[in-house]
Amino acid sequence: MTSVEESSTGLTPRVAAVLAYLAGPFSGVLLLLAERTSGYVRFHAWQSVLGLGALGIVVVMLLGLAFASLVVSARAFFVLYLVGGLVWAAWVVGWVICMVQAFNGRRWKLPIAGAYAERFSAKP
Repeated sequence: MTSVEESSTGLTPRVAAVLAYLAGPFSGVLLLLAERTSGYVRFHAWQSVLGLGALGIVVVMLLGLAFASLVVSARAFFVLYLVGGLVWAAWVVGWVICMVQAFNGRRWKLPIAGAYAERFSAKP
């Protein structure tokens, strides 16, 4: 467990960090707007926005490409749709892991996005 400072949201830092993931990047943005003091909560909010948001965009792009490829090839549609489903499954697994780790008071970092979240959440 890491020691975390009080949250300016009025919630405990662990609950606020879990809420940053609850609705994916949307709740992360709301927590970034509300949180002023806790670097722990801001870390999880940034990670939600950057990590889950990026994966969500990739899923939408893959599914869009899959349906656009229906005109060209059924096989291309199938492959893109399958890859989109796998990325979506990775999103769900990452989402659950992030919420559990935030509730347990840990700063578990997603690959790539975690480093940026740590940098952005640092106090100036």
